[in-house]
Amino acid sequence: MAALAAGLPLTILLLPLLGWAVIALAAPYVHRSGAAIVGCLSVFGSFAGSLIAAFYVWHLPAQQQALALSKSLGPWVHVPPLTVTFGLLIDPLALVWMLIVSGVGFLIHLYSAGYMGGAKNYRTFFAYMNLFVFMMLLLVMADNFLWLLVGWGGVGLASYLLIGFDYDRPAAVAAARKALIMNVIGDAGIMIAIFLMYAHVHSLAYANVFGNVTAFGQTALTWIGIWLFLGAVAKSAQLPLHTWLADAMEGPTPVSALIHAATMVTAGVYLVARAHPIYEHAPLAAAIVAVTGALTAIFAATIGCVQYDIKRVLAYSTMSQIGYMVLAVGIGAYAAGAFHFVTHAFFKALLFMAAGIVIHNLRGEQDVRKMGGLAAAMPLAFWAFLIGTLAISGVPPFAGFFSKDAILDQALKLHHPLLAAVGIVTALLTAFYMFRLLLLTFFSGRYRGEHEPHAATGATMSVPVLVLCVLSAGGGWLAAAGHDVLSPALAAAFSDVPRPSRPGEFNVLLTVGTLILVALGALLASFAYRQREAGAAPPLPSNERGLRALLGNAYYFDRIYHWLFERPAYWLAHDFAGSLDPKTFSGLPQIVARGTARLGDVSRAWESGYLRRYGLTIALSVLLLLAYYLYIAGPGAAAQVR
Repeated sequence: MAALAAGLPLTILLLPLLGWAVIALAAPYVHRSGAAIVGCLSVFGSFAGSLIAAFYVWHLPAQQQALALSKSLGPWVHVPPLTVTFGLLIDPLALVWMLIVSGVGFLIHLYSAGYMGGAKNYRTFFAYMNLFVFMMLLLVMADNFLWLLVGWGGVGLASYLLIGFDYDRPAAVAAARKALIMNVIGDAGIMIAIFLMYAHVHSLAYANVFGNVTAFGQTALTWIGIWLFLGAVAKSAQLPLHTWLADAMEGPTPVSALIHAATMVTAGVYLVARAHPIYEHAPLAAAIVAVTGALTAIFAATIGCVQYDIKRVLAYSTMSQIGYMVLAVGIGAYAAGAFHFVTHAFFKALLFMAAGIVIHNLRGEQDVRKMGGLAAAMPLAFWAFLIGTLAISGVPPFAGFFSKDAILDQALKLHHPLLAAVGIVTALLTAFYMFRLLLLTFFSGRYRGEHEPHAATGATMSVPVLVLCVLSAGGGWLAAAGHDVLSPALAAAFSDVPRPSRPGEFNVLLTVGTLILVALGALLASFAYRQREAGAAPPLPSNERGLRALLGNAYYFDRIYHWLFERPAYWLAHDFAGSLDPKTFSGLPQIVARGTARLGDVSRAWESGYLRRYGLTIALSVLLLLAYYLYIAGPGAAAQVR
C-alpha cells in the first residue's frame, strides 16, 4: 500500500492536465464524444486516486497524517537566498478539498456531456474544464505559497475561459473580463503577503512559515492575514469584491455548478483554513474575516429575495453560503467551516444541475416569472430542486442542517452572539428566497412561458443529479456525532487549534429556534408567491422603487464602482489618447525620426567628394583628439596613448 501511495500525489494532480493535453491536441481527429470521455475519465481517475489517498492517510496515526504523502520534486526556483521547491502536500485538510473538487467535478463533467451536446465548441469546453480542475488541485495540493499562487492564478484564468465560453455574446465576454479583473486584485493581495512572509522567514514553505509565526511580530502577522484575506475576498466573492459572481451566470450552467459549488469560490475558505496558524496569532485579521463573512451572508441573502433569474438567485445564495464558511473560519471554527464546504458542494451542485435541466428544457429561459407549473412536466428537476432547497435551508435530516447548525453553535460557544444572530437571520432569509424560487418555478399556477416544456433528460444528466440527491439528503451524516467518517479527518486537519470543534454536536435550543425561523421563512414565501388564481403570474415590475429597487440592483454596487473606477479610467484614457499620447508616446518616435533625418541631411551634404574637405576633416579630428587627451583626459591618458 505504501508503494502504491508514493506515486499517488503526482497521478492525482496530473491526470486532469493529461486529459486537457489529449483533448487539445487530438480534438480535430476524434469524435465529439471522445473529448467528453477523456475529460470525464481523467477527472474520475483523480477522484479514485484521492479516495485511495484518503483511505491511506486517514488510517494512519494522527501525528503521521500531515506528512504521509508529501512529495518534493526538488528545487524549482533558486535565486539565492530564495529556494522554492515544487512540493505536494496531501494532509487531511487538502484531502477534503481534493475529494470534493475531483468527485463533484467528475459529476459536473458527466452532466456537461449531455447538457453541452449542442455546443459548437464541445471539445474546447472539456479542455477548459479539465484545465480548471488541474489548477484547483494544484492550489489545494501545493506545500508552499508560491505554488498555491500559481494554482490560484490558473483557476482565475480557467474561470475566465469558461465564463466567456460563448465568446460571441458580449455579455459573456464582459462577465469573464470582470471576473478576471476582480480576481487579479486578490492575486495582488496574496503576492504582498508572500513578500512579507519572505522578508521575515526567508521561506515560502508552509512548514517554515507556520512553524515560525512567533518570529513575525503582531503587526506583521496582522498585515499578512489581511493581505491573504484580500485574495480570499476576491476569489470567494465576499464584500466588497463580490460583483463578478452574479455576472458569471452568463457562462454555461455546468460552469456555474463547477465554479459556485465545488471549486473556485471555496478557494478563499481553503486559504484561510490553511493559514489558520497565522490567524490564530492575528486576532484583528481573524475578526475582519469573521465580520466580512457575516455581512456577506446576510447581504447576499437579502438580494436573493427579489431576483427573478433562476441562476442569479443561486449565485447570490452561493455568496451567502460562502459567507457562512468565512464566518466560521474567522471565529476559529475551522472544522465547521470545512464541513459546510462539503455539504454546500453537494446541494449547490444539485440546485444548479436541476436549474440547468429546467433551462435546457425551456430552450434557455431563465426568468422564473415565465415558468410555473413545471413540477409535473419535469419531475426529476422538481424533486432534485426540492431536496436541494431543504438541504440549503437547513431542514433535518438533510445535509445543510448539520453543517449550518455546527457553525451557529460554534459562534455561540466561542462567544460571538452578534455573528450568530446574523447567521440565524440569514437562515430565515435563505428559507424564504429558496422556497420562493421553488414555488415560482414549479408551482404558482399554470406554465407562463413561450416554449412548451418537455422532460427530455438523458442518462448523462440524470445520473449525476440522482447521485447528488442522495448526497444532499444524507451527506450531513458524514460528520454527525457517532459517525467516524469525516469528523476525525477534520479534527486531524486542525489538531493544533487549542479549541477544536466537532461537527454534529447540537445545541437543542439553538436548533429548535433556527428551525422555527426556517419554517417561518418557508411559510412567508408560500403566502407571498402561492397564486390564488390558476395561471396568475407575478407582475413584471417596470418601475421598481424603494427597498425592492435597492435589492433588485444589488445595492447599486456595480453603479458605484462604475462611477468611482470605470468612468475615471475611461476619462483618463481619453485624455491620454487625445492630448498626452500624441505629444509624448506617439510624438517622441516622430521627433527621433525627424532628428535622424536631419543628421542624415547634414552628413549627406558634407560628403561632397572633394579631397580638400576630407583632408580638413581628418586634420580637425586629430586636433580634437589631441586636445581631449591633453586637456581633458589628463597627462596619464596622453602618455598611455604615446
